[in-house]
Amino acid sequence: MSAGWYSLTPVAAISTRREASGAGRSLFRLAKMVRPGGLVLGTGLVTSFTTFLVGRLFMGEYAIRPGGPGALRAAFGGGVHLALPALFATGLTAVLRSAIAVLSLLVLFILTVSFAVGGIAGGIVQYFPDRAGQLVLPGHQEGNTGPWTGLAVTAGRAAVALVAGRWALCERDV
Repeated sequence: MSAGWYSLTPVAAISTRREASGAGRSLFRLAKMVRPGGLVLGTGLVTSFTTFLVGRLFMGEYAIRPGGPGALRAAFGGGVHLALPALFATGLTAVLRSAIAVLSLLVLFILTVSFAVGGIAGGIVQYFPDRAGQLVLPGHQEGNTGPWTGLAVTAGRAAVALVAGRWALCERDV
């Protein structure tokens, strides 16, 4: 048997594929998961702080001062709250392999179901995807969950989706 014949066999293709999916491939998968979250985090922080400062101009005497209670938390938390659903969607997209399916599910569950059952669900509403992260914003203090706990619930949901997405990518790559 010559080396030329071996390179054409399925065994060689599998071996080469596994070698190519080593550390470099793992870093590539990580970058695919983190890049959307990083971009949205940067954009969200700029948007949140800008909105806070510009919004003060229109609020007049009712505006929260930049050094006021909850001001920094709201501006920073608003940016983080925008990034976490992006990470959640990234993980789900890796699992389902369809951005359209993920968008449909997110619109259905985050917008529709939350409003439809929000009034009858009772205390569990504070853990719904759209409500948990909003607790970091002033004026959205409902239930016994604190602002950072609500954001942690949203972060946990995003982390589970990212881990599931990474697992799905690893399973499909082999």
